[in-house]
Amino acid sequence: MSSQRVQSAKRIAIGRNRDGRLEVFHIGRDGMLRHNWQSRPNGLWEGESALGHAALEVGCGVNADGRLEAFWLAPDGALMHDWQLAPGGAWSGAEALGARATALAVSSNADGRLEVFYAGADGALHHDWQLTPNGDWNGAEKLAERASAVAVGRNADGRLEVFYVGDDGAVMHDWQVEANGDWHGPEALRGKAREIVVGSNADGRLEAFWRDAMDTVWHDWQTTPNGDWHGHESLGVRARRLDLARNRDGRLELFFIDVDAQVRNLWQVTPNGDWDTEEEVLGDAATDLAIGQNQDGRLELFYWGRGDEIWHNWQPRPNAGPWNPIVHYGAPDVG
Repeated sequence: MSSQRVQSAKRIAIGRNRDGRLEVFHIGRDGMLRHNWQSRPNGLWEGESALGHAALEVGCGVNADGRLEAFWLAPDGALMHDWQLAPGGAWSGAEALGARATALAVSSNADGRLEVFYAGADGALHHDWQLTPNGDWNGAEKLAERASAVAVGRNADGRLEVFYVGDDGAVMHDWQVEANGDWHGPEALRGKAREIVVGSNADGRLEAFWRDAMDTVWHDWQTTPNGDWHGHESLGVRARRLDLARNRDGRLELFFIDVDAQVRNLWQVTPNGDWDTEEEVLGDAATDLAIGQNQDGRLELFYWGRGDEIWHNWQPRPNAGPWNPIVHYGAPDVG
């Protein structure tokens, strides 16, 4: 794989255990997949542990019974997964899903079955899904002829909707015609992208965010839950990486690495509403980031920063800043 592919890979993913403890998966400087978890909900961290697998990109899903399941791309592009044997417990060991990929995204169907979407080594968009909640996997199926970056959201009525970058950078999407069901077929949204993320507003309307070839950040949103799309608008910032979370009060918050490698944020002023920001810098020398939400509702940011190490930062209380001073991921005074 090209150096551009590796540089753009998602090296951090976050899941929340059934008991509320965050668990962070990341690819270390040695290329090995590692994880760390809170020793109690909202609290301190147990300490980094290796899962024993080489990886280029990582994602995480939550099974219907609360067991975390990690997905990653091996150095040869093989799509791999591993899962907890019990909620919050030990891990099974790596297994291949029988495909090769260059990007991935994971979500849960309305009935709890995990579904993974990925840009295949053939350049097409594929997906695979559990046959029953917590169960075995169906096998790959193609959804579109061309895809690079991939993101997935779930509509208010439970239908999954996948977003991806198609030919010539087109922003594409496809959706289930009914919850847990078959797929409509690809359609284009206005705009061009190289990275895309998606989230749900407090009223259930999906909202997609992307950056284009000039690193300008755009967004588009459904005008009604499960409905049609408004048309893209610029957010007036430039970014080199995006991630998205929803505050406990329902307001979406977009986190991004700007062109100066600083981590910044934009948020809705009110749930479902307009956007605002302050000049707060949440991290520096950043190359990748991911956002999780503590059991008490506080958002927590993890990012690759100075020294090519993981740092993190968190809201001191739900829905509000200014954020905690930046802390090294391995420091004892974390949480």
